[in-house]
Amino acid sequence: MASKPLISFDEIAQESPFFLDTEALPDWSAVFENGNSLQLDVGFGNGKFLIDMAAREPDSNFVGMDFYHKGIRKVITRVNKLQIKNIRIVYGDAREKVSLLFKDESLDKIYINFPDPWPKKRHYKRRLIKPPFVDLVTSKLIPGGEVHLATDSEPYALEILEFFEAQAQLKNKIGPGVFRGNRGDLPKSKYENNFINAGDKIYYLDFIKRF
Repeated sequence: MASKPLISFDEIAQESPFFLDTEALPDWSAVFENGNSLQLDVGFGNGKFLIDMAAREPDSNFVGMDFYHKGIRKVITRVNKLQIKNIRIVYGDAREKVSLLFKDESLDKIYINFPDPWPKKRHYKRRLIKPPFVDLVTSKLIPGGEVHLATDSEPYALEILEFFEAQAQLKNKIGPGVFRGNRGDLPKSKYENNFINAGDKIYYLDFIKRF
């Protein structure tokens, strides 16, 4: 018997109520049909962290943003199967989509797990975390909102730390120049588990927006 062909990205995007395709500012309370707090996961990969967080915090709404079709297809398929009502998936580059989809001071938390470090010098310009993006995500956080980051790349970690600590509205929750040793009981992403199992060091950063 021939195996059933995989559903295309276009089909899954059109058919799934958990996929949001828009270039305009959504009314998130209408999208989720509640006024719960809003959290954003940038670059969710295979979606393990996003799905685990949504299951763990059913009274929060989660938006996952990524631009890899294959990952989005897999995540939407799993969200559809599990019927996790407090997740919406958005396709696109966070540098463009965050400003389009969220009002200022509308996000409670932002997670950026293992952004591509683009280790070759000629590729540095492709890195997501740059001062303009730091300013952008800061503007979208509510006062007291938090941004949590993780990377296994020490050079990128130091650069991220420098950029975030230069943003006057943000405060390093652990202390100036300090990385967090672990994330406590937060769910772990697929990449995070892989790095931990390989014995690699992970650099965690937690920042809070000043009141």
